[in-house]
This record gives sequence, C-alpha cells and structure tokens, in this order.
Amino acid sequence: MNIESDKKLSSRFELVLRELVNEHIKTGAPVGSRTISKRLGNALSAATVRNVMQDLEELGFVRQPHTSAGRVPTAMALRYFIKFLMKPKRLSSIEQQKIERVFLGEFSDILQLLEGVGKILASISDELGLIISPSGEELILHRIELIPVTSDRLVMVLVTKSGLTRSIMMEIPSIPKRKLDIVKEGLNQRLSGLKFAEIKRTISERLADLESLYGSFTTKIVQSAEEIFKMEDEVAAVFGRENIIHKPEFSDLEELREVMELFETDDELIRCLPHPVDSDVEIFVGPPSAEQLGMVIANYPIGSSKGMLGVLGPIRMDYSKIIELVSFTAKKMSNLWETQEDKNVKGTGK
Repeated sequence: MNIESDKKLSSRFELVLRELVNEHIKTGAPVGSRTISKRLGNALSAATVRNVMQDLEELGFVRQPHTSAGRVPTAMALRYFIKFLMKPKRLSSIEQQKIERVFLGEFSDILQLLEGVGKILASISDELGLIISPSGEELILHRIELIPVTSDRLVMVLVTKSGLTRSIMMEIPSIPKRKLDIVKEGLNQRLSGLKFAEIKRTISERLADLESLYGSFTTKIVQSAEEIFKMEDEVAAVFGRENIIHKPEFSDLEELREVMELFETDDELIRCLPHPVDSDVEIFVGPPSAEQLGMVIANYPIGSSKGMLGVLGPIRMDYSKIIELVSFTAKKMSNLWETQEDKNVKGTGK
C-alpha cells in the first residue's frame, strides 16, 4: 500500500485523526469537534479539536463537505490511519466457523466453491465480496479417467494437479474395456503434467502414434481438443450488492449507479482492480480506477495459476476487520488446494 508520505504527525494530531476516522467508519457521517472531544473523555476541548482539524484540513487529511458540517477523512488520511494508527481486529470464533463451513461443504467445481466464498466475504464484511477465478489455460493435467456409460458412450474425466475436475460425455465406437485401458494409459503417459494450453497446442504430435494404433476414438480426442481441454476463462464476480445500497456514501442515485457500473461485466470489474497483487494482502484506498472505493485483495494459488479474492466497499470500510477476514479466507483457500495436491501426489505414488 502506498502512503503519500512516511512523515509522522504530532501525537495530538494523531489522537484527533484516529478518533475522527473511527467515528466516521462507524457512522459514515461528518464528524464534529464536540463528538471527538467526547470520545476523548474531554481530554481535549472542542475548541482545541476544532483547531487541530483545521490544521489537518490544510495538510489534506480531512475535508469539510458542507459549511456547517463536521469533517470527513480523505483517502490520504485513511491510508495514514491504516499504516500508523489502526489496531487489528480478530475474527470471532463464529465468523471463523462460518468461513470454514464453506470449505467443508460439497462443491463440484471451483466456480461453485468461489460463489460460496464470495457470499461469505460479503456477509461477514457487510460490503461487497469479490472473487476472480484462475485462468483455466494455466491449469496442469494430473490424469485422465475414461468411464464407460453404455456400449457407445463414455465419460472422460480430466483431473488437474490442483484437484479441479472437468467431465465430458463422449460418443465412441464400441471399444473393448482392455483396449480402453490401454488408450487411457497412453493418454496419461503423453499428457499428464502439461498445462491445458500446451496440450491443445501440441496434442496432434503427442498422440500421433496412438492415433495410428487406435483409430477413430483417439482421432476424435485430437479433433475435439479445443473443447475437451477447456476450463472456464478468468471469471470475476461480486456478491452482496444489497449491502452498499444503504451506505450513506451512495445515497445519491448517480453515485450508486457509477459504482454499480463497475461491476456490470467481468471485464469492467477486472479492469478496475489494481494489478498485480504483490503481497499476501494488499489494501487500496481510492485507487485511480475507482476513487470512491476501498479494496482489500489477496491472491490464492491453484497449482501454477492464481486467482484473487477480496472485499470492496466505500473508502471508510472497517479495514482492521476486513484485512483479517480476507487474509484468513485466502489462507483457507490456499490450504485447501495444497491438501488436494498432496492427495494427488500420494495417489500416484510420486
């Protein structure tokens, strides 16, 4: 996270700024000097607080939205607060259990899991939950299973190194079980360990000998490779849109519409997110692509590919809690796929 300056404010300035930010995070409303004075137990008079806030305004840390209103922190103030003044909050045991239940539930593919993750992020944060799936092109094939259904139909199951699966129903000429096992073994010997993108690019050469030996079925795999070895492209989605409708910042319908337009399509959403995410969790307060929003984002690995998850909301989000929420969820996601990869390695005896 970039901070405009590492220069520290005086202790009195920090005291007032901390209380102003905490109160604004809680209410979303401008904060007056009397409110801050009361929060400080009248350790500073309202007049003194007012003078400090005027100085903070000159430094660019607060602004006064209306002549008679109190002050609100700027994006610069919130970045300063996160770096120097914020106290981390731990998730409650109940919140941790809610997240863990998402990963313990049944899910048939990654998109179903990510939907659950996005919804729980939105629910616990009371903001927008964000998920971006990894690109399917980067997934690595672990093995292929061929499961006969009828005499002329089978299910081809692609199992990736990270445990994701794809099932394809195929019509085939009648093939004896023994011959089918030989084809399966040949496919795994030639394709296991390769990225889907590489398989599609080189499958014709890799299966040339199998095609000459086992004819039409192998030819069909080669000709249909683009469709067979196709996982979903990068998918982005937000959950909890209803959470931001009641936020004071978006009471103006035009401002709400502008925010909602950022999430109308996957491309728009991905475009507005800062890239890349370099550390475990990154915090963006009013980035150029979405100045009215705050973002807490983390990577999660799936094999050699990466996805993203996080929380989006108004720039006054409760960052202390949301940072812990995103970090905890990303670690659970990483642990899930590491466990799945370990199972795959043990299953092959490698």
